Amino acid sequence: MKPYKTVIYSFLLGGLFCLIAQALAGFWSFALTGTAMEFFKGGAVLVSLGVIGFILGGFAIYQYFEEWATFGALFPFAGFAMAVGMKMVVPWTKGASLGKSVWQGAWLVIWFNAVGAIVCIAMGYVAGMLGWTPPHYDAVLASTDPLLLLTISARAFVGGGIICAVFQAIWLAFKSAVPATKHVHILMAGWMCGAIFCLPGLSQWLVAQFGQGFQCLIPVGGYNMFNTGYDLFLGGEHAAEGLVHLGSFLLAVFGLFFTGLGTFIIWNAKFGRKNLHQVHLEKAQAHLVECGGEVAPSAPTPQKE
Repeated sequence: MKPYKTVIYSFLLGGLFCLIAQALAGFWSFALTGTAMEFFKGGAVLVSLGVIGFILGGFAIYQYFEEWATFGALFPFAGFAMAVGMKMVVPWTKGASLGKSVWQGAWLVIWFNAVGAIVCIAMGYVAGMLGWTPPHYDAVLASTDPLLLLTISARAFVGGGIICAVFQAIWLAFKSAVPATKHVHILMAGWMCGAIFCLPGLSQWLVAQFGQGFQCLIPVGGYNMFNTGYDLFLGGEHAAEGLVHLGSFLLAVFGLFFTGLGTFIIWNAKFGRKNLHQVHLEKAQAHLVECGGEVAPSAPTPQKE
């Protein structure tokens, strides 16, 4: 596939997931407002996307999206949940024990979120110490007006699609220059950008303009943790609010692990220890047979001595 096509597909797929997230945000806002879990409205959207990702990943469908549109698939929370699940599946298909396989996914969740949170909270705290003042932008508010809902949804689609396409282009550039670059490096860079872009007010503007076109993507982690650090610096009621945001973040992290575990459970139930290549090959062969074609015999798998 030509590289420029993956950028286009990243725009389309990333935008589609942001559109779905915008609809989920409306649902959870309605469902949780006025309840004890109202603080978790944003986290509920992320976990819901994680459920979508782990189901599609468990049935070896989401991986096609990753192949066509790498960061259009990985930048939304659905893709991160699938990636955590595959971090468990891969060692399992290579013969690793259950505990070791699950730990691989758990460790990814732990180190990635711990490093990201600590660094970005520290950035927000230091920014407060240096007298930084957050800019204010009027956010696009939820509404029952059909025209406004259409506008909000269009913004989420376009904004999220652009962000995913930009990071897909960054991935292609870095992978070309430094072949050892891995997906997780770009994901962490995206997380950090969410915090770094708070300083000039870009992250705040993206939230106000695009809603879930930013808030369901990886950079929102850095944005939220930067704000948490800034609130902790301010102290008092702001610190209490920051701790609530931190608690919501930790719940979303637990959700990330369990959605990843869901991918592993579904995969094991349906495919056992077959790897992704085997699963997709068998799907292609089955589809060929359904269409009346003949399947060439597979070459024997070399056995270890």
